[in-house]
Amino acid sequence: MLTAIPEAEGVSSAKLADFVDRFFALEWTHGLVVLRHGRVVAECYRELCSPADRHQLFSLSKSFTSSAVGIALGEGLIPSLDAPLVSFFPEFDSPKVTDRMRRVTLRHLLCMGMGRASCGLWGDRYDRLRREFAASPAASDMRAVAERFESGLEFFDDAEPVVKHLLEDELRDEPGSRFEYNTGATFLLSAVLQKVTGRRLPDYLRTRLFDPLGIARDVVWDDLPGSGGIALGGAGLNLTVREIAAAGDLWLRGGVLRDGRRLIPAAYLAEATAKQIDNAGPGRAPEWAQGYGFQFWRCRHGAVRGDGASGQLCVLLPAQDAVVAATAGVCGMQDELDVVWEHLLPAFADAPLPADPAGLARLREAERTQRFDLGPDGAPSPALPFDETRHFACGPNPLGLASLALSQDAGGATLEFEFGDGLVDALRAGYAAPRASQLRRLASGHSFGAFARAAWLAPDRLQLKVAVPCSTSFFTMELDLAAPSFRSRTPIWFAHPWLNDVRIQLA
Repeated sequence: MLTAIPEAEGVSSAKLADFVDRFFALEWTHGLVVLRHGRVVAECYRELCSPADRHQLFSLSKSFTSSAVGIALGEGLIPSLDAPLVSFFPEFDSPKVTDRMRRVTLRHLLCMGMGRASCGLWGDRYDRLRREFAASPAASDMRAVAERFESGLEFFDDAEPVVKHLLEDELRDEPGSRFEYNTGATFLLSAVLQKVTGRRLPDYLRTRLFDPLGIARDVVWDDLPGSGGIALGGAGLNLTVREIAAAGDLWLRGGVLRDGRRLIPAAYLAEATAKQIDNAGPGRAPEWAQGYGFQFWRCRHGAVRGDGASGQLCVLLPAQDAVVAATAGVCGMQDELDVVWEHLLPAFADAPLPADPAGLARLREAERTQRFDLGPDGAPSPALPFDETRHFACGPNPLGLASLALSQDAGGATLEFEFGDGLVDALRAGYAAPRASQLRRLASGHSFGAFARAAWLAPDRLQLKVAVPCSTSFFTMELDLAAPSFRSRTPIWFAHPWLNDVRIQLA
């Protein structure tokens, strides 16, 4: 992907610098790329983040699944978007499939008009387990329910295929009658694609989309647990910010690369990015009420976007021939979009601008100097000698921790978390500068790099601030040696709300 001096592409460097500063004033934004006419005019990563980071995309994955549907439609593998969902799975047709489900088409799945009133992939089973968790009287029961949430097979009553269960679900609304955001619908699109192509979704897209976009061969797209190897579709893809931007430029140009190669049929992508269903409703933020296409959201200012939980963005600006790609762990995605409208849109002009060396210097400084706030400088505690390790047994807890160990040296502290199955996560935190760790269990689902700072708030009370740059989660942890107890807090632990504030008694 080529880079350019912003003014050569009709963008003000000074206003871009203001936009970058404003965007990274939002806590826990990670990476940002702005394209104009297919060229990078601004690119920024917080210190500790990297252009090579493959970030969890969550629902931004949906726009890639939609692209695959368009490609398969163009290849004749899908006969029509109005083909009934059930027709792709005759082996699961039975009297348990309702008449309403038989009326569901691929078009309904694409525009979130399937008729399901719940958002969870597992329909009412998800809601039932949430209620069970809330009613759990003991922490040990909480862990059992948490494990069932994390293992897809436990969402179902038996070992029958996930697709069969979803086809037998009751639909609360007539298909096409209302917008109900539903990641399960996108999973069913992934299942259809695997059925008609004979390949997993990312394997099908390898030569058709990923290679032409420069997406590396080791890309990860998670399967739905318990599905027998079907990609999640509605989540699970992990990409760099530049890879997101490259896809955005393709979508912006109606499925054609800048070199003229067509990857996605124009007619399909025109439908996909147009309003297909109304999504206005009480209490919805502005950018969630402008209409929905085929796994793309309509926005104000004539924009279109794909997005994922906690701030993963690919915003298409057709009038400006521009793309904004970003990764983050924010609690308010509307805040990100407001910064785009208020501080980026004014940066664009209709023709090249005069050179602005001072503005360009400001932009480069803004791109270089974004940092995480990981708390104050710390210092070793005299209560914990360098040659001593404190060991604690953990009381019942939803993390499944069996024990915790604390040690320190002159430069920082280390917490070792031992889980009931013997796996150990070692979290290292520096007093003067962040230290790096690789978390396998604490970050949930993947092995993630983390960076942490440590500070003794009192001689017997240690605080750790933890950033996980490839994930949406970030943590504040506190260990009280006097109580003793451990607490971990985060406003974002996707799909596991019972882990947002964990308190553990230690012995």
